[in-house]
Amino acid sequence: MSKNRLIFLVFFVTVLAIIINALLEELSRNNNILKSSISGIIISNPEISKGIVKTDNAYILLFDPEKPELIAAKTVNPFLPPLTFSIGQEDSENPLSGSYRLLVITDKNRNVYLPSVGEVIGPLLKPIALGTEGIKYYLDRPFKNLPSELLISTNKQPETSISGTVIVPSFFLNELDLTDRLVIMLFEKDKSRPVAIKILSNFNPPQKFSIGQSNSMTGQILKDGYYLRILTDKNNQPFQSVPGELIGRSKELIPLGTHNLEFELDEEYIR
Repeated sequence: MSKNRLIFLVFFVTVLAIIINALLEELSRNNNILKSSISGIIISNPEISKGIVKTDNAYILLFDPEKPELIAAKTVNPFLPPLTFSIGQEDSENPLSGSYRLLVITDKNRNVYLPSVGEVIGPLLKPIALGTEGIKYYLDRPFKNLPSELLISTNKQPETSISGTVIVPSFFLNELDLTDRLVIMLFEKDKSRPVAIKILSNFNPPQKFSIGQSNSMTGQILKDGYYLRILTDKNNQPFQSVPGELIGRSKELIPLGTHNLEFELDEEYIR
């Protein structure tokens, strides 16, 4: 065999070995993903899905079957069913094992837990084992509220919320009206955007409040601490102030799990 042919043969075998190794690694990775995820197809009949447009988000959520606590979240955009999906370890910051409950919600207002016209939801499925494929998930109703199991459970999870009492100094009480709303928000460390928001239709201080995981705006998993901001709203525009609105801002990060907090609205809200 000539020297050139030998060099070519060695080069060819080397490249072939690299390609085969890469394919084996990719197959192994895909196999691991399948074992640590739940996959299938999201389906909706035309009557239910007629309000869905391609700019809508779909939030695919996994909940712990015991609490249930949000374990993994995935945002799909654009979303138009039928659509294949997969959710699992790659969508969670915590190690996953065992079985989880699946929920899918469409979203138009960038707040997964706040219903809006045209949004739809499916059932909270019974626990599904990781590694399950071929799930057929049906969006079967307009989104008006979360499944009752989640509404009950999120109120019983003090470790994922901040709660306390909102108070107003006596010299500001005359600024309040019976129609004022109360807007409660959690902000990330850079204060650039709220990660959770809750709006109460009436405010009568001193008033108890709670905000946490169930109020997450994007379905993200909340952890650690957040800046708390609470304000009154007279014009149904929380980010546009009018005379008579009040606000309070936490000076430090407040850890999730903080309770019995006394929070004062101590400033006029001016933007």
